[in-house]
Amino acid sequence: GPDRSLRCNGNATSGIDRVKIRVDNPSDSQPGPPADVGAADFTMEGWVLAPAAENTAPDVTCGANTAWRDGNVLFDRDRFNQDRDYGVSLAGGRVIFGVSGDGTGDTTICGTSAITDGAWHHIAIQRRRSDGWMWLYVDGVLQAEADGPDGDISYPDDGVPGNYCGATGDQPCTASDPFLVIGAEKHDLDPSTHPSFSGWVDGVRISNTLRYTADFTRPTAAFVSDAYTVGLYLFDEGSSTAANDVSGFAAGPSNGALSIGGNPAGPVWSTEWPFGPPRQVER
Repeated sequence: GPDRSLRCNGNATSGIDRVKIRVDNPSDSQPGPPADVGAADFTMEGWVLAPAAENTAPDVTCGANTAWRDGNVLFDRDRFNQDRDYGVSLAGGRVIFGVSGDGTGDTTICGTSAITDGAWHHIAIQRRRSDGWMWLYVDGVLQAEADGPDGDISYPDDGVPGNYCGATGDQPCTASDPFLVIGAEKHDLDPSTHPSFSGWVDGVRISNTLRYTADFTRPTAAFVSDAYTVGLYLFDEGSSTAANDVSGFAAGPSNGALSIGGNPAGPVWSTEWPFGPPRQVER
């Protein structure tokens, strides 16, 4: 089919303007779908085009904290007031990657260059399970690394979402906790302090290995699945609300779904593409 991407519009409310990929069923203790990474090494990567005027979260101080939640949130595998979390955001235009361990503390690492320049950028985060080491690459260049929290950060198979959600703030977080969310802060907290990403995203790949051991050449074509690909979201559907995992991984698929809404509504299908001609607008 035609090459497509997703355009999110930053509507940080009511569970809308995002892709939701289920990583656990809270009603049982069975293992989650393959996209529920964190029990072993993993890499998560994808393509982002982030207009500066729409991603205005100020810079954060990285270190032993959860400051990644204060950026324009792009990837969110948080659990409300519980451990075993990770996520990626943009703050001060830079890529921010944070992990909370299993009672082992928090670490946020920060990229060094603003990517809010009207161009597509490849971003990749990695975590090593044995010691919690974290890496952050932008366009193939290592921009940050740190010895992060130890332990299993996958979603617990017997995890119980807490009662912190809903309009009244005391309802179970079952509609947000057990998901990997792309394009939004999953709990719809105050968007003035926890804003959502606004821009284009494409070609998200989740791998059960450390893909990169050194700087690498930025990819020049869409990802193709291999034995280590546990989730691959090319966003080429172009219509309806399916965001299919096309990895072909045996225990999958870890399919996602668009939750559309807001004004302007998002996410919407776009013909923008990381490997197409250079963009002529919104520079």
